[in-house]
Amino acid sequence: MTGFEHIRFKLDDGARESLYNAVAAARRACTSTQESDGLWDAWKALEVAEADGSFVLTVRELYWVGKASRVQFWRDEPTMTRVMGLVQQQFNEWSKGPSK
Repeated sequence: MTGFEHIRFKLDDGARESLYNAVAAARRACTSTQESDGLWDAWKALEVAEADGSFVLTVRELYWVGKASRVQFWRDEPTMTRVMGLVQQQFNEWSKGPSK
């Protein structure tokens, strides 16, 4: 797996918006340029969704999305748990796919 492989995710609009907002909050709170740049890339990737609500992240962007999985960046813990669980589930399905 390279940092440039593309993974398609599909979250309902509310879940994608929550994730988008959490990544934005994490970016505002970061203290290093590397972290800021990585979170910016992930945030911009989440901004672009297809008509069906799906979006694509690189493995690198997914890494930075994971950095936003702290309760302080989310509206509440149940939302974070649900959305990050969906992301984890879809990543697991992708990693077991036919190309692996």
